[in-house]
Amino acid sequence: MTSEEDFARALRASADHAPEPATELFALAAERRGRTRVRRRRAAGASALALVAAAGCALALLPDRSPARPAPAASPVGQTFMSDTLSSLMPADGRITNLSGTSPDDLQPGRTPMGWLEYDDGNGPARVLLTIDRLATPLSDSAAALQCPDTLNQPTAACQLTTRPDGSRLITTTIAPRWEAGDRVWTVTYATTDGRIVNATEVASGRPGHPAREQPPLTQERLLDVATSDAWRPAFTVLRASTVPPAAPVGSPAVLAALRATLPADATFDPGPGTQDTPGRVHGTVSLANLTSQLVVSVEHGWQRGFPADPDTRFRNTGFGGRFKEHPDGTRSYVKEVPVPGPDGTKDTRGAEVIAGALLPDGTMVTAKLWTYGPNYQVTRDAPALSQEQLVALVSAPSWAHA
Repeated sequence: MTSEEDFARALRASADHAPEPATELFALAAERRGRTRVRRRRAAGASALALVAAAGCALALLPDRSPARPAPAASPVGQTFMSDTLSSLMPADGRITNLSGTSPDDLQPGRTPMGWLEYDDGNGPARVLLTIDRLATPLSDSAAALQCPDTLNQPTAACQLTTRPDGSRLITTTIAPRWEAGDRVWTVTYATTDGRIVNATEVASGRPGHPAREQPPLTQERLLDVATSDAWRPAFTVLRASTVPPAAPVGSPAVLAALRATLPADATFDPGPGTQDTPGRVHGTVSLANLTSQLVVSVEHGWQRGFPADPDTRFRNTGFGGRFKEHPDGTRSYVKEVPVPGPDGTKDTRGAEVIAGALLPDGTMVTAKLWTYGPNYQVTRDAPALSQEQLVALVSAPSWAHA
């Protein structure tokens, strides 16, 4: 696997297992940045370095923990703020490599700061990635960023949502490998009452005959300290808060009803057994013309309203790498096919998922992810039940504005 492929895989894994919105946006932005660096280094005749995920920083160290490296005094929010802060807050008894990141001063509007590195405690490395962003306030448990991963899409081993005494929200998640040599992922998402949100993710990878380590180099407790640290506060001065409260969430029954109304003729949707009560989201299997695929659809009214960044700019960042379309009614949409690694990491076993998104004129954001499973959560190359054109038509239907 080449350096840039390893980088893309690491950031993609971090993104796929993290709650929204710090998912596709930061992974694809980092992927773009990494590819640019690779091209520059190749042009200079240097070898490409694999860029990998990052996270860092401790709020309160318990007595039995190794002390963190001291952060530079009065570190400005400059070009290397995220990577320097991250590195300074890693345990001093480990080894840090492949450190990089993006900071508020070198970002285009609508992108979020991030840092990433590889940390090894002596028992094997993990890629660590950290991003910061803003949520509309007051905080709501229905916010997409404060939800557990979708269990149909990800083999979630554990997910716990907690409201802390000060009103802040916390999500801790563990994602199991899809196969023996797959990634194991630990994520901590922390949101404060004033809308600051930090997402810290660790990714440990395996290979055939050598499964990913079961415990991360940074314990989840230590990862929590990283996410809740005050060291990230300076970066939020550049990310201004929303000026309006969030829109009312869409209940999952309303999402299901709207989805069935927007499916192509003769297509059927089965949400499966059990009750789905995640606000704004529904999942199940869609079938058409003897083909069946898995489908997750999410809906959010007033997406990014009240934030300084133009919603269309952030929408284009979210759909980076996709095919965009301007619809006659003013709706903007994108669709993209994303490769999903297989058991041996080669193209022969790689599957694919299709992601489509639409930003309606009233500010409603609709996202759909479509894929087909084989055994053990393995995404296949089988033909999807819906074409890319049908998926775009689904997410861009005007009726979503009234869901």
